[in-house]
Amino acid sequence: MRQLKRIIVGHDLGVGGEVALRSAVALANRCGAALRLVHVVEPLDAYQRMSHPLTSPYTLDEIVQKTGARLQALAASSDFAGLQVEYEVRKGKPFVELIIAARAWQTDLIVVGGASQTEEPFFGSTTHPIVRKSPVPVMVAKKSLSAEAKTFLVATDFSACAREAAEEALMIAEGFRGRVVFFHVLDLHPSYTTVYAHELGVSLPIPPALPEEIEPDWEAFLFGLPLDKVEWEKSAEEGQAAAAIVDQAKHVKADMIVMGTHGRSALQHMLLGSVAEKVVRTAPCPVLTIRPEAFKFELP
Repeated sequence: MRQLKRIIVGHDLGVGGEVALRSAVALANRCGAALRLVHVVEPLDAYQRMSHPLTSPYTLDEIVQKTGARLQALAASSDFAGLQVEYEVRKGKPFVELIIAARAWQTDLIVVGGASQTEEPFFGSTTHPIVRKSPVPVMVAKKSLSAEAKTFLVATDFSACAREAAEEALMIAEGFRGRVVFFHVLDLHPSYTTVYAHELGVSLPIPPALPEEIEPDWEAFLFGLPLDKVEWEKSAEEGQAAAAIVDQAKHVKADMIVMGTHGRSALQHMLLGSVAEKVVRTAPCPVLTIRPEAFKFELP
């Protein structure tokens, strides 16, 4: 289990950035982590400048300089007394630059703001790519993480990636002196086997597992986790994965959802891949996503 020592905040100098910063501060205060505010200025290409003649009259370097001054003032705020706060302005594609900054600073977590369902997403198309591709955990916050957070919901499909998410959640919950709720969704849709497809010309349905049938999975998943340091409970419900996770978060009044971005299929953007993205879009609280170490992202 990693220690949370360095947190990068993707700050857009707007509402989303402020929500991300407040959430990161809550974590930093509990875990003793340092913060680095990163704003990315995305250069406009020639076509965009021609099609948007009323764009900023400042040069790219002037924008970077003015943005740096704003971040400097923000980092020096008395609101962050007792915390180590640095700042950086980068130029390029936001999600790529945030990942580069995370690698360069050897960060343990990236925090970005998230828009409501009716608004444009933070940094345009940044949120989903960074959730998919970041080599370190990413927290997307549409509302601020409370400094008094107590309930952390861990969505699990019993995979190795979900296990990593559980470890992160337990570490954070310990810092907040909170509780962890492990939650598994029993998918109502049966899977199919192709064992007899050649002979019969059809695939046969495999019915979903019953709650009592997954107890061995629970035992294997929980074995070895440091459960003695926090209060915890587990539950399973039938339903569609993303919707069930969001409903459970509302039911237990979760302050944060923690989940892996990939599940048992071990295929990118399959199973938990799409589920995690749906949860990020619809969750009522911050969502911390964990990407398995086995997936390597090469920067363009």
